[in-house]
Amino acid sequence: MNRIRRVFGVTSLALVGFVFGCFAEDSGECGAGAPCPQRGEACDDASNTCEPQALDVDATGPEPAPASFTETLPFFRGTVCAATNIQPGDKIPVHIEMCVDPCINANGHKFKSQYKCNGTVCEAVLVVYLPDAVGTNCPADAFGKFPKANCQTVTIDASAGPLSTQSTGAITGTGTLELPFLTNSDVKEIADTNNFDAVWGVIYRYPQDAGRVFSLSMNINNPKAPADCKDKSKCTCKEIGF
Repeated sequence: MNRIRRVFGVTSLALVGFVFGCFAEDSGECGAGAPCPQRGEACDDASNTCEPQALDVDATGPEPAPASFTETLPFFRGTVCAATNIQPGDKIPVHIEMCVDPCINANGHKFKSQYKCNGTVCEAVLVVYLPDAVGTNCPADAFGKFPKANCQTVTIDASAGPLSTQSTGAITGTGTLELPFLTNSDVKEIADTNNFDAVWGVIYRYPQDAGRVFSLSMNINNPKAPADCKDKSKCTCKEIGF
């Protein structure tokens, strides 16, 4: 049975979680009621077949970036630490050191988390973003892969889960936690909606990047999850997007 659970991620404001299901015909054909099963594919209306999309994942917005702007900016690059070996029912703390260009004033941050479970295997995602970030006198690559040495760090403490369902309770099993690639317009779309299916649809526009994924173990023999990952030795850390 496919079990789906909604979760809520909260910073200074209350935010909602999301769930989504994706199905397609075994023939590989697509159309109304049968979206493409693979991430990063789109349905060709003429042939009703799934085709890979030509996607640019090297920047979250236009290059050159405008010199001045107010944008909702997604997490693109930085250091992320997450508790990955936890006990069933534990909340998953995540510590993010988000890299932004020094021309950007963050004006706060938000996050949304969601997950779905199929038996004892779960998929969780965490969407982290800066609402109404202001850029002033920005360089052309402000939304892209500017030199790492130029990073200004925005520190964000977030969470996902706990991974559980009403029918079975806390999940004992395995899973993944992903911080997906999103563009500025993608994350604005997510920020502006409470439609669970629509949010998963935005995330699934892009193939999964293994470098943005943490493997999870939920087992009673694991240590309890720490309250946070500020002490990085208690969590698994990755540099993402560099």
